[in-house]
Amino acid sequence: MAIGLSELYDVEFIHDGTGYTLQSLGEAFGLDLSRVRERIVKGTPSTFAVPGSSGVAGYIRSGWAFDRMLTSPYDLFLYSGHALPPICHAPSGIVYQHFPMEGHPLDPEGTPTGWENRHLIARVPRAAVYRWFWERRMRSYQRTFVNSRFSAGELVRKWRITPTVLYPPVTLDASSVSKRNLIVSVGRFDGRDGKNIRAQIEAFPEFLARVSGSWELCMMGFCGANPEDVAQVESLRAQTRGMPVTILANAERRVMTDRLCEAKLFWHTRGLVGPGGLALEPRQQEHFGIATVEAMMAGCVPLVPDSGGQPEIVENGATGFLCRDLESMVTRSIALAEDEAALARMGQRARERSMAFHASVFDRAIAETVRSLVGR
Repeated sequence: MAIGLSELYDVEFIHDGTGYTLQSLGEAFGLDLSRVRERIVKGTPSTFAVPGSSGVAGYIRSGWAFDRMLTSPYDLFLYSGHALPPICHAPSGIVYQHFPMEGHPLDPEGTPTGWENRHLIARVPRAAVYRWFWERRMRSYQRTFVNSRFSAGELVRKWRITPTVLYPPVTLDASSVSKRNLIVSVGRFDGRDGKNIRAQIEAFPEFLARVSGSWELCMMGFCGANPEDVAQVESLRAQTRGMPVTILANAERRVMTDRLCEAKLFWHTRGLVGPGGLALEPRQQEHFGIATVEAMMAGCVPLVPDSGGQPEIVENGATGFLCRDLESMVTRSIALAEDEAALARMGQRARERSMAFHASVFDRAIAETVRSLVGR
């Protein structure tokens, strides 16, 4: 969004200065951010929820002023994230919501801390204040976009508004390398294994035992500097020692792109049904699936969970397969590995399907929306 809008307007990218810089983001994703300015605001909270930890009085004293300081210098303020946005004091505002991790403060799952300890009489005026702040927040944004129909359903339930679905922008500078017997996966390495990466290590030996020919698995992703994330990568490397498995943590964008272009199959395991047939709750599923689209742009056939936002990307049996569990993922993968013609045909269809999510579609929609709000 920042890059596209910077061709038409002066754009500042706001963050709290922790974990990354604008330059490092550009290098990681191969993007030219030279026209975008960086505004670092220390102390930016991870959520702008009311009442927050300080309660109503504390929010009125500090939160309202912080929101004004953050948003008022602009003709348009654009929030992108998983939490509640600040109250927008700019003339125009847009929300691009990835997935609503928070909802109305008076909903059962969002009830303020200590609410149950307050006397019933005390709850009445506080509830009125919460509702007023909530309505003021929602009215301060003229447009609300969300990254998938799956996320939109949660936004309707939690925010009580109807957003516009606008799929995230995806690009891939595909290389002309030849395909080989390679499976790839892309997902963050973290100590909690939120992407369910270990499931792939569990599935791969079974795949090798039931398929003819030699195959490799390449697992790629970002790894933070904290000890838990580093320990997970080392644990995965130890677990796959002696297997035809490569683990690429924090690889350069070009390296990742080349592996995707070489691969024939793409595995994604976040959201697969676990032992006993238990599905993950919505916030733990893949809310869209940018890596899946990137793999399809490279001609990989995706085998992904039949949950979250993935069914909006993959047309089951035509451009890939939607899988319920590890067993179905392995079985489908073997069938494709043994049928080169079907593999090539489906890979081409996946390429064609991925163009529906190309960045140009996203850029055009955002630019038209901004023009309608602030002009040229």
